[in-house]
Amino acid sequence: METKTLRYHGVAVAILVFIFFIISTLASNLVVPTRYTVEKTTPVYLDYAYYIDENKTGSLKDIIASPNQLTNKSFSDIPWSFKQQNYWLFIDLENKSLYEQDIVAHFDNPMVDHLSIYRLTPNNELIETYKLGDKEESLSLFQYSVPHIRFSLPSKSIERLAIKIDTTGISKTPVNLYRYKEFVDLVRSQTGIWGIFAGVLLMAALYNLVLYFGIKDRVYLIYIGYIMSALCLMGIVMGFGFYLWPLELQLFLHEKVIFTNYAMAFFTLAFCTMFLRYHKDKCWRYKLSKALLFLIFLLSIATLFLPEYIAAPVFFCVLSLLYVVCIILIYNKLRTGFRWAKFYVFSWIPLIIGAAIQPLELTGFLAYSFAIRHAFLVAILCEVILMAMALADRVRFQRERSLYHATHTQQTKLLNSAKLKQAFMALQTQERSTTLCLIKIRHFNSLNTIITPSQGYALIKYVAKELELELSHEREFANLDVDLNTSLRIADLSSGVFAFISTKTQPQNMLEELLKNIISSLPKQYEIKGLNLQLNYSIGISNAGQSNDFEYWLKRGYLALKQAKSSLDNVSSASNGNKLMMDVALAAKLQKAIKTNSIALYYQPQINLLDNQVSGAEALLRWPDPEFCHLSIEELIILAEHTGIINELTLWVVEQACKDIIAFTQNGHPNHTISVNLSAKNLTINNLAEKVENLLIKYQVPAHLLKFELTESAFVDSQEALIQLVDELSALGIKVVLDDFGTGYASLNYLVNYHFSELKIDKSFVFDLPNNATHQVIVQTAIDMSHNLGLSITIEGVETQEIHQLLKTMNADRAQGYLYAKALPYTDYLHFLKSQYSLKMLDSSF
Repeated sequence: METKTLRYHGVAVAILVFIFFIISTLASNLVVPTRYTVEKTTPVYLDYAYYIDENKTGSLKDIIASPNQLTNKSFSDIPWSFKQQNYWLFIDLENKSLYEQDIVAHFDNPMVDHLSIYRLTPNNELIETYKLGDKEESLSLFQYSVPHIRFSLPSKSIERLAIKIDTTGISKTPVNLYRYKEFVDLVRSQTGIWGIFAGVLLMAALYNLVLYFGIKDRVYLIYIGYIMSALCLMGIVMGFGFYLWPLELQLFLHEKVIFTNYAMAFFTLAFCTMFLRYHKDKCWRYKLSKALLFLIFLLSIATLFLPEYIAAPVFFCVLSLLYVVCIILIYNKLRTGFRWAKFYVFSWIPLIIGAAIQPLELTGFLAYSFAIRHAFLVAILCEVILMAMALADRVRFQRERSLYHATHTQQTKLLNSAKLKQAFMALQTQERSTTLCLIKIRHFNSLNTIITPSQGYALIKYVAKELELELSHEREFANLDVDLNTSLRIADLSSGVFAFISTKTQPQNMLEELLKNIISSLPKQYEIKGLNLQLNYSIGISNAGQSNDFEYWLKRGYLALKQAKSSLDNVSSASNGNKLMMDVALAAKLQKAIKTNSIALYYQPQINLLDNQVSGAEALLRWPDPEFCHLSIEELIILAEHTGIINELTLWVVEQACKDIIAFTQNGHPNHTISVNLSAKNLTINNLAEKVENLLIKYQVPAHLLKFELTESAFVDSQEALIQLVDELSALGIKVVLDDFGTGYASLNYLVNYHFSELKIDKSFVFDLPNNATHQVIVQTAIDMSHNLGLSITIEGVETQEIHQLLKTMNADRAQGYLYAKALPYTDYLHFLKSQYSLKMLDSSF
């Protein structure tokens, strides 16, 4: 253990020792046992007797007149019960000292209804009468909370105290006589314990309320209910509730004390169920808990209408059932490894002990004493403190679980990209090399179409285990996480992709060779229900270089992994020399350029081969800004597709093309057509044909002057939508062109299902046309077929006059290529249209 950690542990232990010292000092000053009663501290001698009036008909005069019916035994022998009967207690006091004694008689039962005390002479003549009890009016709060009387016992005198206890609830009323000084100490100790108890419970309630507002977990509200019911119950039993609530409310609670017991039992079971998360399991134990909660609720309502002497025995039976159910709930969780609830389990120990002491003391199995009297209160205090620790432990567990879910995939339980990012940022802070290595199970997505998701996750975990084992032999791969048993180096990026980090500065080819050796050791087969799947792997490598952008780093790794598909050795590396990355900042600049018309259309002419005149042009997108003019337009289109701005870009191109058609017409070229390219992503534009029609109307453009060129990529996913779009555009009079004809596997099928007006032969058939007899047959066949189908045809990629002449002899309609002109900005293209000098020389022989 580190020195700093040991030092902090030492400080924590010292604080704990200091706290226990304070507690012990406080306890020594507070605890005043009942051994300091008057007969043990003064020369006052006491004799005890009692009588139980089962019919509740006897008066003081009747009892005194029949002394033979008294039982001359200690009050500890009185058979207290919940029966409706009166108890008469007699105490004979003899002061043998030469001094008057200041005596206080303490009746330790603030719940007694009627308590009548009579001071009598040895001849049973009445000296004074006192009335106490919660049914008596005009008493002080002190007399309600600590029932007592104070009187002086003259020297060398004898007096008798006759005490009548008349109550419907707990009748046991311990009677102790003190000198006034000891009584003051007793009250001080008792009040101190009350104050500590109430203060701790109120602070615990506030603490849980703060936790609820912070975490929004109902369990904290339930525990507040438990705390308040415990505070209310002990306030009744111990008497300090008179200082917490209005007098009328406290007296009402005295009458309904069993209801308060049920409330505490209800919240105890509800908290146990929620804290142990049985409401998530919904098992038979949860149903048992709900049934008992419902029973407790019904019985608690019934106690509002039943007398206490009937409700109390029923409650003690329910309390036993409560303990049984809670033990079942706790034991099951402990048995299934619910170890984080240890403080909660510990909290039941003082609660069970304290709860057992109270009825044992009430029924006479335990002798009354100050400590026994306050045992349950202290037990609840200890339980609340342990429960606060349990709730804090629960918060810690939930935080750790949330962190686990945030850094692990839910299905495979492997580390995820969040943990990969955390490791990357830590290595960047340390200025260490960070090379991302990605290994992908090839064709994993295709495998997912024939295996179930659970089988796919099992495959990932199987390969991950083997990959982790291989990486453990190489020190250069960084640990992404360390648990008690192993160091984890790989992250699951889903779809069969695993990521790990090399921290070694080395030539790229050395890392590639190492990774090839690693995948050569990975499983080549995986059996699922008798089927042996053949496994192959691809490798992608991305070096962070000077960048500390995790997303950029990871994106480059994915691009390398994609490129590895077409690599012979299934390995590819994304170097810093890549011309373009899918960058959000760049996409934002492109979107801004669209809005500010900072991009432009360049035009490449299409030549009518009959008269060598320009019949139209293909519109090609350009970004003339010096900062971006070097970027490939193909990559910009991909960027636009990936970031969702391709539709915005396409509509801008169509609108600009419409503007330029009108401009061509105004400059003397009324029949000049413009071809615009559409991609598969454009099919997601809502009501595309309607929006195009609105642009035609807006700029008064003849529909036949606008063409749309569709490549085969647009046909793959949404054929029905595309057929509808082609029909709608054709209905408007717009010509739809099948671009790159001959390169796709289903081009002939497209001619059957789509209403095209024109075909366009891909330049791959044209570059070597004069010297390639096969390409000549293909091009000639395409030309003849298009004419037979009533379609016109355009040949692209024409770069020599020889090809131009050959296409004329083949009877092609139009051609475009560098022979005629490269793509030109609008102004230059307009000058080209006016001169067409280069076109006039096409048929000349030289």
